[in-house]
Amino acid sequence: MGDKKGGDEINYQQENGYMQRKILVLQYRIMIKDEQILGCRKSEDDLRKRIAELDQSFEDEAVRCRENTAEMSRQYREMQESFNETIDALQKKVSEAKAEIESVTKEIEQVRIEKEEILRQKDLEIASLSSKMETMAFEFADMLKETLDKMSQRIEARMCHLCPRCATLIRCKRVQTV
Repeated sequence: MGDKKGGDEINYQQENGYMQRKILVLQYRIMIKDEQILGCRKSEDDLRKRIAELDQSFEDEAVRCRENTAEMSRQYREMQESFNETIDALQKKVSEAKAEIESVTKEIEQVRIEKEEILRQKDLEIASLSSKMETMAFEFADMLKETLDKMSQRIEARMCHLCPRCATLIRCKRVQTV
């Protein structure tokens, strides 16, 4: 049952191993994405602290650096949008990976159920064939007994024909044993 014949049968052990490795890869990817999200959040916090420091500096030099302050504000907004977009994209990838894991898990369960059904059908087939073999064995035994009885009768008939005296002795012995 484990061998492939003509490419029709699935090697469930190999398929199961493949699915397990696929699950591990997807879990690893999720872990990497979670680490990236944490890194992005830390970077965002660091940038917010840095921007707060810069804002304080800008307040001190507000009169002289009005143009620089406007530029920094614009850059801040772009970075914020960029980080938000990155975070959204990473969260979307994480949810897609979770959905894929769930799909693979359902597929594994479906394959397991199908395998159990095939095994159940094979067990029924084995039981049916065993019953047929037993019936055939009894029929064959009956046929052999009938053949042996017929051959005994023919031998006895020939003996009677060839030697009537011997045939009488054989009949007497047979009657005594019965």
